[in-house]
Amino acid sequence: MRGHARRGVARRVLGALRVSRFEVKIAVALVVAATLPLFAALVLAGRVAEENLSLGLDPRAVDRLESIPSLYGDLFQARKQLYAEQARAVARGLPRRPAQGAAYLAGALERTPRLRRVAWYAADGRILAEAEAKGESPGGEWREAPARVSLPDGGRLECVFAIEARFFAELGEARTVAELVQGVDALRAEIRRSYVRAFALLLVAWAAIAAALGILIARRTTRRVTALVDATRRLASGDLAVQVDPGRSGDEVAGLARAFNAMVREVRDSRDRIVYLEKISGWQEVARRLAHEIKNPLTPIQLAFQQLEARWREAPGQDAAFGKLLADAGEIVRDEIATLQRLVQEFSGFAKLPEVKAEPADLGEFVDEFVRTSPQIAESAEVAIVKAAGACPVALDRALMRRVLANLCLNAIEASRPARAHIHLGVARTRDRAVLTVADEGPGIHRDVRDRIFDPYFTTKGSGTGLGLAIVKKIVLQHGGDIQAGERPGGGASFAIALPLAAPEAGSDRGEGAAAGEAHA
Repeated sequence: MRGHARRGVARRVLGALRVSRFEVKIAVALVVAATLPLFAALVLAGRVAEENLSLGLDPRAVDRLESIPSLYGDLFQARKQLYAEQARAVARGLPRRPAQGAAYLAGALERTPRLRRVAWYAADGRILAEAEAKGESPGGEWREAPARVSLPDGGRLECVFAIEARFFAELGEARTVAELVQGVDALRAEIRRSYVRAFALLLVAWAAIAAALGILIARRTTRRVTALVDATRRLASGDLAVQVDPGRSGDEVAGLARAFNAMVREVRDSRDRIVYLEKISGWQEVARRLAHEIKNPLTPIQLAFQQLEARWREAPGQDAAFGKLLADAGEIVRDEIATLQRLVQEFSGFAKLPEVKAEPADLGEFVDEFVRTSPQIAESAEVAIVKAAGACPVALDRALMRRVLANLCLNAIEASRPARAHIHLGVARTRDRAVLTVADEGPGIHRDVRDRIFDPYFTTKGSGTGLGLAIVKKIVLQHGGDIQAGERPGGGASFAIALPLAAPEAGSDRGEGAAAGEAHA
């Protein structure tokens, strides 16, 4: 049992995850619509990357960047030559006596720009005199640039000049930038590919998002379309009770579902109408034969008994006891013959129902005319008429529809006995139907027999043939309408006859609910 349950759950999960072809089509459409601009952006990204790289790696810019280190080298070389010349100038002015060297060197520090330290060495390496500048260099942080001059006596003069440290930093940065530019130029194709890959990943991600959104959006529609397909298959297999929930949406699929439901109802009603009329036709044939078979022996039986009574009255020496027995039997025979004759008349009338010859009429006016020309109804019941505003044009056979109303009213009168009947006649209209309601305040119709009361020969009364409501329904169906039995609000039975409108009025704004409410008033 657990294995079956797990398989059932797995099938439901797979069913929920399954993507239909319609969903795939909608998802593909959304993906195409969403990604076409991105494809153009992908191509544009490649071109922009190429142009940016070409602009950033212009050959002239590359040459200039590569020439910066050599320019700094030339600058340093020029500085070294300048410092060497300045050192020689200091050496040429050295005094003959070493004792005067310290003062001379101190003066040379003041006279010579960027000279920070100077030392006079003898041939044996002894320091004869030296001097060093005090305080910070005017150029800020500095680095040493030595310059050495050999003296004629074998000694030497060593000078230390200051070179601004920023030159070294700028030189290092220039070399780094030049190397970076050279590397970028070498990786030009790789950079372009990285741009394209980044945009391609964005394209794929956006396409996946668009596909997921497309499937989610499409699933709301495809579920309803799938329900319509399943309902159509059930309808094709003969299930006329199938209906599709149109949902709350007002789109075309919902309209299609409502149209499908209306079509199924019309097919079901048409089938029920045809089946009922065929059934009635068969019962009419049975009624015709029954009427013929019952009628034939009635007259001979009646004549034979009348002859028997006449012969008894003429015979001498009558037996009083036998005479009373014969009189009682004669009364019973005549009552039963009358009952059979009434049955024969009802069977014959049912078997010979005329075809409907519909003529244009207003349903409200027809009801007024019926009540006015049927005094027997007014004698036995209180009749109230409620009509909707406006005309209710229909096509009906007046004689047959009078028979329908008379039968329903007589049933209401019989159901209300011994009390006086109260009959409510309502006339209303819906969008495409005129509704005639006949209701009473009697005991009503039990739910268990509502579906059978229109069957021929079915009756809940102690007497009767059960043909009255069958005749009523056949007449209504032949008018292209329908009749339903139900309960009257407040108690009692209600029969609603719906007939197609012959000429619906344009611009009518009366709702079905209001019309139905007035019909039951």
